[in-house]
Amino acid sequence: MNLLNKAVGSISETRMGILSEWSLRLALAFLFFSHGLPKIESLISAPGEPFGYVVPMAFFGEFPLISSYLVTAAELVFIPLFIFVGGLKFIGPNARALSTLGGLIGACTMLIIIFVFHFGVKGEGILDVKYQLSLLAMSLYFLFK
Repeated sequence: MNLLNKAVGSISETRMGILSEWSLRLALAFLFFSHGLPKIESLISAPGEPFGYVVPMAFFGEFPLISSYLVTAAELVFIPLFIFVGGLKFIGPNARALSTLGGLIGACTMLIIIFVFHFGVKGEGILDVKYQLSLLAMSLYFLFK
């Protein structure tokens, strides 16, 4: 086992370790952005119409049009932007703050989607939200990193 530790221990200590963080950053930013694109297209084609799935949601159904715009802005702009820019170390200590903010918005978004929409409205179980849980986990990483 000591030989194995010697062999692989140096991998995580290399400067290439930054690839693991950037792979998460780019994947999370891309996934949220790709979920926001159809939403913005829907809002552009019918700006006064809320998303149909927002209406039956507890709390958010009280102001469905505002909720529709908020989730679109979070997924399309804020989360991807904060997560990506938060990885640019040359901007100084603000980078960490932006990364944390992106993680916070992403985690809040995913908690609402999982618990209010998937569990509440759709009545799904934990096995139905594996993808959403992975986005939550990635968001939590940047929230607490």
